[in-house]
Amino acid sequence: MCAASPQTAVLIGRFQPPHLAHLALMQQALTLAPELVVVLGSAHHARTPKNPLSDSERARLIREMLHGAGVDPARLRTVEVPDFFYNLPLWVEYVRRAVGTRRAVLCGFEKDASSFYLKLFPEWQFAATSEDGREPGEVGLRLPYPSAAQSFPGLSATTIREAMYRRDWGSVAAAVPATVCATLLDFSKTREFEDLLLDREAVMRLAAGGPIRDEAAVVVANGSVLLQTRMERPGLGLWCLPASEALATAPELHGQQAVRERLLDHPDRLPGVDWTTLARLFLLPQPFFPAAGSAWVPLDALHSQPQRFFADHAQAIWALLEQW
Repeated sequence: MCAASPQTAVLIGRFQPPHLAHLALMQQALTLAPELVVVLGSAHHARTPKNPLSDSERARLIREMLHGAGVDPARLRTVEVPDFFYNLPLWVEYVRRAVGTRRAVLCGFEKDASSFYLKLFPEWQFAATSEDGREPGEVGLRLPYPSAAQSFPGLSATTIREAMYRRDWGSVAAAVPATVCATLLDFSKTREFEDLLLDREAVMRLAAGGPIRDEAAVVVANGSVLLQTRMERPGLGLWCLPASEALATAPELHGQQAVRERLLDHPDRLPGVDWTTLARLFLLPQPFFPAAGSAWVPLDALHSQPQRFFADHAQAIWALLEQW
């Protein structure tokens, strides 16, 4: 391998779940470099119908399916990168740091607008394929995804998840490696899976109700943020920002001016629901006694327990405090 050859092939995705087309793309990526780094996107997040598998579960499934395909485990590295809906440059920097080298080739499948990230790393070489088999990337390489797509019409993680929620295990088995199918079948027997089904139904009800427009308060005092616990689905039991009207009678906020405000409107903040929130930041010298169902949570929880937050509420707090 010449000095200019890439050290690392990089594949970015959510892999919810990893499927046969992912496996084919990973195998081809390993012909370009001695190491494959799989970047697990949307990491450190609560389980949702769109992201049902945890970070560790995704990493294990990818390792197992590559091992089953005869790939040396020493050639694979998985890294976790959370979403930054309101700070794309920060997300790009997290990915760069996680990969850790400029001598990389970015592999991917240009399927739709969600593949925009493939153009965000100009310092890396680029190898990609499109659905019709054309090769738009700078590296002259025909990746095997089109043949996989032809073998499995309509194959995508979205359709696999829908089949899983319908318990259509024949469709799932046709689209994922056997180890992945076995794990998904076991997962379907857990309480976490039943919760996802309930959350999925709740999301569909919210979506059917039309656009949601509301306001929330980010109240920070002495290193803590005031949060509520969601008492309904989706996200039952998760921490969330209190609605502005819930704090309207709090005397500690009377006369307080918001330090700044931000519109939370990313389409993936609660996938499938048109929900926009105007969030306002209030900085107080000391916490006050919270109402029932609320509590002061250390700001450190944004980093140490992000999976306990609903939707994009942890990101909203970051965005307002750090002025993204």
